[in-house]
Amino acid sequence: MRVLVIGAGGVGGYLAAKLAQCGIDTTIFATPKTNEFIAKNGLKVTGVEEFSICLKTKLEGIYDIIIIATKSYHLDDVIPILKAHSNKDTIVLPLLNGVKHFEKLKEFNLKKGCIYIVSHKKDINIIEKKSDTFYLCYEKDDKLDELFSKCDLKVKSSENIDFDIWRKYLFIATFAALTSFYKKPMGWVIENKENEVVEFVKRMMKFAPIKFDEQKEIARIIKQAKNIPYDSKTSMQIDFENNNQTELENIIGYLKDDEFINKFYLTLHKQH
Repeated sequence: MRVLVIGAGGVGGYLAAKLAQCGIDTTIFATPKTNEFIAKNGLKVTGVEEFSICLKTKLEGIYDIIIIATKSYHLDDVIPILKAHSNKDTIVLPLLNGVKHFEKLKEFNLKKGCIYIVSHKKDINIIEKKSDTFYLCYEKDDKLDELFSKCDLKVKSSENIDFDIWRKYLFIATFAALTSFYKKPMGWVIENKENEVVEFVKRMMKFAPIKFDEQKEIARIIKQAKNIPYDSKTSMQIDFENNNQTELENIIGYLKDDEFINKFYLTLHKQH
């Protein structure tokens, strides 16, 4: 089985390294500079895990599974790669933030997915995993089941992937907005702005195509946030701090029709 991971950040870098460590034929693909550096020096994982791994970076032929782990604003650049290196049997598994991106991938053999992980790109070939958090949900598929059975990773082969994706979206959109707005880590937000966390989640649920048990989901999200290291930042917050392009439109723009959420969106939009 040949796997291509597009994106070498906190998600793609870590996942490609783990798959290769498990003996899976894995290629990682990012920018030319990153590709060249990883090809020469390998990829290193630090933090709660410590290991280095050699990875392929040259695109060759058709892949059995292509995992997309880029930022959402790079998706238009990814589609030509998918067309060149997939066929009707290739599984395309996007692990992006938000819910809007699936529309752009409908022409492929798409299996939806989402991931929980606290990691970031520390250097061009260094991924820092800051906690043991790792949980990957993917739309049930025999080929994906076979792939992840080869690796000791916490995964869920989901019969209701839209529910799982929206669960992730409730969490990441809330904390991406609030950490970026207040310029504070997740621990500070849950400690000082829990009422706004609750209100944000409630407002988001109105956009969901599925019905949630409101009290149960809010309790789950708060518990999950409290289990993450206090000083953890969302990727959108880090992008704002570094004056990089952000995923504001993909993550929060979808929700801006809500008056409460829109005040966060407008402030962040002006900053950006």
